[in-house]
Amino acid sequence: MSLLDSIQSLLKDPPPEFAFEISASGIAMSRSRGPATVQFAPLADGVLVPSPIRENILDVPAFTAAVRKLVPAGGRRTAALILPDNAMRLTVLEFENLPEKEDERLALVRFRLKKTVPFDVDHAAVSYVIQSGNKVVVAVAPAEIIAQYEAPFRAAGLQPGIVMPAALALLELLPATGSYLVAHQNSGALAVLVVGNGALTLSRSLELNSELQNQDAAGNASDPLDEIVSDLYATSVYVEDQAGVRPDRLYLAGFGAESKLFLARLSTELDLRVEVVLEEYPGLAGFLQSVTPARQAPAKPAKKVAA
Repeated sequence: MSLLDSIQSLLKDPPPEFAFEISASGIAMSRSRGPATVQFAPLADGVLVPSPIRENILDVPAFTAAVRKLVPAGGRRTAALILPDNAMRLTVLEFENLPEKEDERLALVRFRLKKTVPFDVDHAAVSYVIQSGNKVVVAVAPAEIIAQYEAPFRAAGLQPGIVMPAALALLELLPATGSYLVAHQNSGALAVLVVGNGALTLSRSLELNSELQNQDAAGNASDPLDEIVSDLYATSVYVEDQAGVRPDRLYLAGFGAESKLFLARLSTELDLRVEVVLEEYPGLAGFLQSVTPARQAPAKPAKKVAA
């Protein structure tokens, strides 16, 4: 069973009727039933600036107008919101033992989070799923940030029932076996995930510069790809050191037109097989796959480009 299948198995109600992937560039929407037809409402620069520690939606009227363009008229219905990775914190906690009672488990998870997140965990929205070996995947964000994202959808007649980061949703597109890295570029940040035989074992987040070429403190031109390569190399070495197994490959998602450039350099410098997830909205695509009847079948490999 995949990680997203595990999350979905916790739900008692049918899947939400609509799913939305939100990013700084716009909102993508599809119905979760029937053929997936994606609609997209763009957002101007500065309307949405994801962060786990400050207000995200800086132009509420513009964001609300984009939501209303996508939501069909009708009664109250359910929706899934797939947020930018850097609007939340996604982490993996390991425990020797976990309490049987839900309230005691949640209290323990919150206690561990206090050492790892830069906001008040006691008043944060926390969601988690337990993997094998008492490895717990946790998504956490200040409650007021989640409420800010949900408010325009509620005003449009939708009831958000699922809220999750895009990097977690896109894992449904990837194989359920093997050891690999995932690099997801989204809304000015890079999420780096480590997956081993269907379990998420590590999650990191790296803020990126908005321009491909920048200047360092000395005024010299710098390439943000250098930082990405360095971070992915360090993650690969750490995984091999901790698990004794080198990752099989690296999956890139959200790199758009730059995918081939990144693929060529990363495959050479990391000495890893690199594949590209070609879906334009990988979080939305992964979530839709997780809630369709076909989700009981093994996950399909991501689409590829030649190395």
